[in-house]
Amino acid sequence: MAFDKTHAVESLDTWRRQARVFFKRLGRKIDHEAVVDHACEEGQISGRYAFMAVMSCAIATLGLLLSSPAVIIGAMLISPLMGPIMLMGFSLSILDLAALRRAIFTMALGVVAAVTISFLIVRLSPLTEITPEIIARTRPNFFDLLVAIFSGLAGGYAVIQRKGETIVGVAIATALMPPLAVTGYGLAVGSMAVAGGSFFLFMTNLLAIALSVTVLSRLYGFGANHGSRSTMFQSAMVLAVFAALSVPLGIALRDIAYEATAINTVKDALLDPFDDNEARISDVSVQFPKREDIRVDATILTRTRVPDAASQLTAELTKRLGRPVDINLGQVLINEDKTLEAEAFLRMADTSIAAPLRAEISRLQTFGELRQTETELRAAIPFELAAADINADAKTATLMAAPHDGLSISAYRTMETGLQTNFPEWKIRLVPPVSELPLINFDNGEAILSPAGESVLGDSIWALRHWSVTDVETVGYASTAGELRRFDNQTLAYRRAAAVAERLTQAGITATPIGEYRAYRQAADEKQLGYQRFQTVLIRPGS
Repeated sequence: MAFDKTHAVESLDTWRRQARVFFKRLGRKIDHEAVVDHACEEGQISGRYAFMAVMSCAIATLGLLLSSPAVIIGAMLISPLMGPIMLMGFSLSILDLAALRRAIFTMALGVVAAVTISFLIVRLSPLTEITPEIIARTRPNFFDLLVAIFSGLAGGYAVIQRKGETIVGVAIATALMPPLAVTGYGLAVGSMAVAGGSFFLFMTNLLAIALSVTVLSRLYGFGANHGSRSTMFQSAMVLAVFAALSVPLGIALRDIAYEATAINTVKDALLDPFDDNEARISDVSVQFPKREDIRVDATILTRTRVPDAASQLTAELTKRLGRPVDINLGQVLINEDKTLEAEAFLRMADTSIAAPLRAEISRLQTFGELRQTETELRAAIPFELAAADINADAKTATLMAAPHDGLSISAYRTMETGLQTNFPEWKIRLVPPVSELPLINFDNGEAILSPAGESVLGDSIWALRHWSVTDVETVGYASTAGELRRFDNQTLAYRRAAAVAERLTQAGITATPIGEYRAYRQAADEKQLGYQRFQTVLIRPGS
């Protein structure tokens, strides 16, 4: 054992001597003074620097709002941030405090200008919804630190060798400019969590890149005239900064890994209480608030309701995840008349059609209680009533159906026809319970109503008339399948909406067509919900 230890120490010393000789030879080929002068020139304040910093951050902000990686990369091509950050690294290496102060001041000016223009753009923009590109820069982790370190080493090497600086500058700008743009976004929308997380990412990348340049420049002989004391100070500073950054970033990476595993665990467990093989997950959201229970919001499409499903899942997930879980579980019963895809998409409607009926429901609940004398007619009604207005003298009946999970609008329309057939002397009006209208499906790439779509639209017109709704919006959707270009999809979505709106107008209902295609999140929605759900038109109340 003693021999092995001694041999190892000797081998380590030999490796160190060889490394010193290697880098000393490399350093002899480098014009240290010219490299430092170049770094000082590129890192100083100028009108070009300020202008390009503003333009780069402006383009990056627009790319983040549109969730367009191509636009973000384009912004990096003109970013001037490589100059001052390289000067920071070299000034720390040669212990030139005056150059370090200039570099810090130049970088601070660029930061202020970038955050300001990003703030103004977001405040003036109608697009303020947070996008995946923004979210990705609000939670820095240990991998971000590694990216910054490698970018700094590549940047330092390019400056020392005077080759490929422009290309490497893009990588460095990618690590710096988007976080600044997100910081401005967070300040503009009033989210300090977003602003703080992105600015921490920026500072992490800034320090990691600058110190990586310092380490590499020392290896190439920059600052070699300084004594061992200064070298030890520099080494201790670099190690201390990297250690300080690694701890919170490592914790963040651990949390992200836990959350990813937890989300998969939740998705795997959601269907366990449901023996029905046709049960499916409509949507699921998992949140991890600090110092609170994990919150799970999920909707299950099933043919059979399971009363204790939420309690079963709470106990099971608490056991699997090792943390208390609060579950909000919705169960949507489906029937043969509606597909699972349509049922799931119905929940995406952001408005309700109930408003025009509130006054009438209130009136009928009182008035109907006084007119429940026609036992023959009431006995023929196969569903529960919320209210009824039956006039034996006039032989008219207005029936307000109570909500029933197993009946569709088409079924209520069929029952009205059946009652009218069985009581031909009566004028019967069956008002279905208020619900979101079924989606009107279109064939891929088509804007012409299919026979199935005509049938669904006919049921919807019947329901709207019975609900006394006279003003609606038709919202058309288009998937990425078939026609891939954004503007083609926007046009297709509008044409579908216009086709449905035309039919509604012919039926005496004012309809406003709207084409909706959210390019920045379309692919993610289709992956989760299926592209068929975006081959539809949704009818909702007018604004």
